[in-house]
Amino acid sequence: MQIFWERTGVLGPIYRSVGKGLTDAEIASTLNLTDLTVQSCIAWLLRFLKLASRKDLVLYASPAARI
Repeated sequence: MQIFWERTGVLGPIYRSVGKGLTDAEIASTLNLTDLTVQSCIAWLLRFLKLASRKDLVLYASPAARI
């Protein structure tokens, strides 16, 4: 069973936006989502990836980290 965000396809775009260093408000505006939806998705990503903070998520999702 997929979670709601996987079915709507927002986790990937939010993950990539976090990696670019965008704020919750910038991500919400860009993807036409609410701030609460973005915050909930980021919290889910942190738990799923077992990361301690948003800073860790930014580093993990950063394109530079994949080089």
